[in-house]
Amino acid sequence: MTDINEIGATAFVIAAIRAGESEKPQPLFDDPYARWFSNDRARAVAEQLDAAFPPSTSMVRFRTRYFTRFVERGIAAGARQVVLLGGGFDMRAHLFADSDARFFELDQQAVLEFKRATLAENGIEQPPSLFANYLEADVPNGLADLGFDRAAPTLMVWEGNTMYLPPESILPFLNRLAEAMTSFRIAFDYFAVDLQSRDFENEEDRRRLEDVERAMGASFPTGFADLKVFEEQAPFRVAEDGSFDNLAEEFGLGEMVAAYPEDWRETLKLYRYCVLERR
Repeated sequence: MTDINEIGATAFVIAAIRAGESEKPQPLFDDPYARWFSNDRARAVAEQLDAAFPPSTSMVRFRTRYFTRFVERGIAAGARQVVLLGGGFDMRAHLFADSDARFFELDQQAVLEFKRATLAENGIEQPPSLFANYLEADVPNGLADLGFDRAAPTLMVWEGNTMYLPPESILPFLNRLAEAMTSFRIAFDYFAVDLQSRDFENEEDRRRLEDVERAMGASFPTGFADLKVFEEQAPFRVAEDGSFDNLAEEFGLGEMVAAYPEDWRETLKLYRYCVLERR
């Protein structure tokens, strides 16, 4: 079984990628806090990712922009609570500090304790946080103890998690959320291939994924070849679904992605985003 601690370990690498955004010719977002969580080792891993498959770090940039937009649009549409689920060093609670929404964080104790200490060193307070392995914890009641309203319109950001998780744990986890919460949307990224059996259409895709795994020092056991499972085995509807590379034009980087070799672009189609809405 995959160790959920692998998710925490990658938080530094993602922070290193985000910290470098301001140096890009066309920055996709502004995260002035990311440098607090970057370090030499994380930057070295980010360089290894570039070497393993150059578009991999670009897709992290795209997904950061996408999930930030998800929060921004959701709050504008009336969401009053945002849960950063396994968010590592996600600082959207502070990036959206002037909004009307209340933020909550949920992650492993070691990750959030490190984050809390780092924020305190910089004079910033951590939002209400549940220190837990969310696959094992009673998430709705744990959040309720922190002031979370289980009936209020809520956004859940589940960025950079699903591919690391044991496949048999995901639907039970989502069903537990749905049983206790009546109005929420949850956004996540995923690989559109059956990673349990490594069912790739070609060996090149398999090699690239395994190169990324080696660079990250983690394994990807889970992917979803068909999102119908969330509508058939849980009370959700798929509200959004798409490939991150298809956002390139919208984000002003269409030429960059179009210049990738065709086989790279085909591989990128496997990395996607999804929003589930509670029915």
